[in-house]
Amino acid sequence: MFVRCPSCWRLYSSLIPPTCSCGEPLRIAYDYENVDVSRWRNRDKGVWRYRELLPDVNEIISLHEGGTPLLRAKLGEELGLNVFIKDETRNPTGSFRDRLITVAVSYGLPHAENGFVVASNGNAAASLAAYAARAGKEAYTVVPKLIEKCKLTQIVAFGAKIIRYGESVDEGISYAEGLAEGKGLYNITPESNLIGLEGQKTVAFELWEELNPTHVIVPTGSGSNLYSIYKGFRELLEIGVIEEMPKLIAVQTERCSPIASEVLGVEPKAEPTKALALYVKNPLTKELALEAIRETDGTAVLVGEDELDLGERLLAKEGIFAEYASVVIVPALLKLAEEGYFERDDRIALIVTSSGLKGHYSEGREKFTLGGTKLEILKLLSERSMYGYEIWEALEKPLKYQAVYQHLRELESLGLIEESHKKGRRVYYGLTEKGRKFLETLSA
Repeated sequence: MFVRCPSCWRLYSSLIPPTCSCGEPLRIAYDYENVDVSRWRNRDKGVWRYRELLPDVNEIISLHEGGTPLLRAKLGEELGLNVFIKDETRNPTGSFRDRLITVAVSYGLPHAENGFVVASNGNAAASLAAYAARAGKEAYTVVPKLIEKCKLTQIVAFGAKIIRYGESVDEGISYAEGLAEGKGLYNITPESNLIGLEGQKTVAFELWEELNPTHVIVPTGSGSNLYSIYKGFRELLEIGVIEEMPKLIAVQTERCSPIASEVLGVEPKAEPTKALALYVKNPLTKELALEAIRETDGTAVLVGEDELDLGERLLAKEGIFAEYASVVIVPALLKLAEEGYFERDDRIALIVTSSGLKGHYSEGREKFTLGGTKLEILKLLSERSMYGYEIWEALEKPLKYQAVYQHLRELESLGLIEESHKKGRRVYYGLTEKGRKFLETLSA
């Protein structure tokens, strides 16, 4: 791997910024002439299968990410098209960001004595939390106030620190940069660090091995995934294993459309959308995404809020439960098919980026699965340690006190409470640090 500024020819080797000191955007390159793709066939599936086209690292921090299934879509048969679904929900933390994080964390370990930081609207934060835990490092996640509770729960479960900042992820990027400098953290925010994008591009390598698609439809927020996929196919072209690149199609919602609107020549919007992972008002990687669309002769599609539930239902019929930010690919496919955009022998890949288990955000209210009696118990224990019968009395609810002990056992199994002390036969319970953080995320 090497990075040389195409303008001033300055060479970068360790900490690589997204732009050179002269202002020119930087690109990571490799010795493409000596890449032998036949070696890939003898390796296990996953991101690190393609190590000749990834940054050199001393230690790989991996949870067996990548190598996700490619499924033929039943919907394609109904449309008379060859449609395939790349199911990135099968990654370890349920999203495509695991590809980014394994590479960024592995590369950043020598520079992360005090830990890692990322600005994210949820998926990259949850992924960093998991991989930093695996690496035995602290993780700081800067997330917006508009975020699904299930993503917060996932971050807390892995022990990462949560900082709620701003309404959208845009506002958190500079905050994360300042945090990295002030605390001596390695910043893996995609807009601030090119390394992680190298992991995301491996989707392109897998698609080439499995399908060699003519079109790839990608949910688009910041544009970093779209660009990463473009870079992957661009490198395959450079190596000489493909003769032309697939057309890349960006999908955004009508409410937040800074990239798609420019492609389509319509007025852009930057409003909150139910597809929260796509809520990026001013994407710093916008120009890279536009380059990917332009250089592949691709296009963009806008999807309405009322089409998200349809997308979710149709993907569910394929056996895939995806979050709103992913399901936009389905109405986009239907619109393009209706317009006659595809030829019958085209090979169309849909990228499902994240699991529906990450949660939905609807009508400005965050849904949360752990509530009712268990939540009341947690709030009681946040004030002081209590024993079971005492909790039952404090709840003032029509339930048997034995049911309280069942709730206590379940909360204990989740790691949210623990036995604090005993007085005679009475066992007192209190919140764990995880339980305290859990409640903090609910009130933030």
